[in-house]
Amino acid sequence: MKFKLTVQFALIAVFAMTLINSCTQQKVEKKITLDVSLIDTTFDPAEDFYHYANNGWMQKYPLPDDESRYGSFDQLGKETSKKVRSLLEELAQGSYEQGTIEQKIGDFYAMGMDSAKIEEQGLEPLKPEFEKIAAIETMEDVQAQIAHFHVYGVGSVFGFFGSIDIKNSGMNIAHLNQGGIGMTDRDYYVNDDERSIEIRQAYQEHLVKMLVLSGISEDEAKEMTKAIMKIETRLAAASFTRLENRNPHATYNKMPQEEVAKLYPNFDWKAYMTAIGVDYDGDINVRQIKFFEELNNMMTEIKVEEWKDYFYWNFLNATANYLNHAIQEQNFDFYGRTMSGSQQMRPRWRRVLGSTNGALGDAIGQKFCEIYFPAEAKERMVILVENLRVAYGQRIDKLEWMSDETKVKAHDKLASMRVKIGYPDEWRDFSELEVGREAFILNVLAANKFGRDYNNSKIGKPVNKEEWFFPAHTVNAYYAPPLNEICFPAGILQPPFFYPDGDNAINYAAIGAVIGHEMSHGFDDQGRKYDKEGNLTDWWTEEDSEKFNARAQVLVEQFNNIVIIDDLYANGELSLGENIADLGGLSIAYTAFQNAQKENPQAEMIDGFAPDQRFFLSWARVWAQNIREKDMIRRTQEGVHSLGINRVHGPLANMPEFHAAFGVKEGNALYIPEEKRASIW
Repeated sequence: MKFKLTVQFALIAVFAMTLINSCTQQKVEKKITLDVSLIDTTFDPAEDFYHYANNGWMQKYPLPDDESRYGSFDQLGKETSKKVRSLLEELAQGSYEQGTIEQKIGDFYAMGMDSAKIEEQGLEPLKPEFEKIAAIETMEDVQAQIAHFHVYGVGSVFGFFGSIDIKNSGMNIAHLNQGGIGMTDRDYYVNDDERSIEIRQAYQEHLVKMLVLSGISEDEAKEMTKAIMKIETRLAAASFTRLENRNPHATYNKMPQEEVAKLYPNFDWKAYMTAIGVDYDGDINVRQIKFFEELNNMMTEIKVEEWKDYFYWNFLNATANYLNHAIQEQNFDFYGRTMSGSQQMRPRWRRVLGSTNGALGDAIGQKFCEIYFPAEAKERMVILVENLRVAYGQRIDKLEWMSDETKVKAHDKLASMRVKIGYPDEWRDFSELEVGREAFILNVLAANKFGRDYNNSKIGKPVNKEEWFFPAHTVNAYYAPPLNEICFPAGILQPPFFYPDGDNAINYAAIGAVIGHEMSHGFDDQGRKYDKEGNLTDWWTEEDSEKFNARAQVLVEQFNNIVIIDDLYANGELSLGENIADLGGLSIAYTAFQNAQKENPQAEMIDGFAPDQRFFLSWARVWAQNIREKDMIRRTQEGVHSLGINRVHGPLANMPEFHAAFGVKEGNALYIPEEKRASIW
């Protein structure tokens, strides 16, 4: 739930409606609360609160074959997608003047849905690109091909992008980043555990099958696979782990371009910059030094023919989801079935909707908000966010472990935190993007280039603090440390996070907790390293930092002891930032809820549950989900977010208010002695 140069998952809510009682001070006669029929009383809430609160939901909404995980978030995402689908279908069936945004959205979606034409064309639209790869003869050609791929958004070898200089947060600079691998994590290439070995073998089989489907003979495909694995394995071995990449100090190595050229002389960086259309002579941040040292070596040690095999795969892999059914199905077989356990592909409309959103997301968001999100909702949300900001400030004041000196700066950062709600004030201009009816994949590549050109144009320029990193209809949100801002798009501002005329308890535990979650990211183990302006700098006293780290370590150890499956444990270090934000966000939301109850108390009992009980039940319901075993393993190994059950039990076991609400006592599974509880914010 955080943004670090790239955006990661997060939360919050409100949609079209009357404000909750504590915001408006207006009396609402009927209070909407949780569906208590989904509570399973065969579970003891002090032993397994997750299933007590959610087992009925889990039974009512079984895991679909096209999902590896299906929870409250996914349910809202699917419902929102249906709204967007109706919008796209209307545009696809209409007749609009060439160059209008309606024409571009409609044609993009229509071409993706034209499966007959995609089958008929096969790989023919890609033929010029494959011929270009076949014509490579020299290392200069190899490097030119990397640049060509990057122009069209094809992942190859490494990443290059423009983003904020985290020690000078008002400016965008160029960044170099590790990349170039086909599996979803570097560990699958280098680890020797049973799952990594199985995934590695399955990936090689997948490579052969995909290459054969593209027209390569099986014998040649097997030889190409050897070259591809040779290159990808070297890139993976030199890459940072996910945990290493969480450290902003380790990934900040800004240097002049002359130094980049001196350190990595086997790659012509000047020619590369010219080829991708970037006129920039400023500093470059080399995020992973060791990776680019290895890349420099590979420029002389890998043969041209091996690079050509690797490039062929880069392009086939990057375009697979937009090609014929056989290639799409094989692509899904590995990334969906093998990696995550999904049983079947999502329906075509959902896949094409995702592609259209990737190309024209901001324009779609504008259309979505015109229909589904009234402007006044933004004003109403501001009030709720400020309620949480007040509660966070109250909690900072009461911290016994933090010095007054650091508290002053913490308050400054909290007060300076910018808030974006619903949709941007200015929508992005898509006038330079051309979308036609020739071939779906050509529209995708044109959109990739448009996006790449847009990103390149930021380099060397001041940061546009009004820019949004998610389309407005996204069911997601973020905190951005280099901007010290939280953002809640309209898509997530719907139930189950906010209920019109809802009971305070469920609204504060849903939207309240997720607002607090995003705010807490500004003060988690990495976010706390950025000041109120978004600069990476140490504003803590040394003693306060030590106390924070000691308290965070308690949370690390708690999660490290959670068994996922067999001998696989949760990764408390990798998920620390999210776990801090969950515990902090829920604690802050509870304080805000208590403030609201004092100002305007609501019913003591609704459906047999007291306010505190409804609060914690609402938090649990947000994380209701069914999930496949393979995806549990994958998310634990790759993701920074804990599994749903642990996002419920982890914070609650540390909160005395939960213990009191549900009678949790010593000896119960969710009881943690006071001296062993995690307490940070």
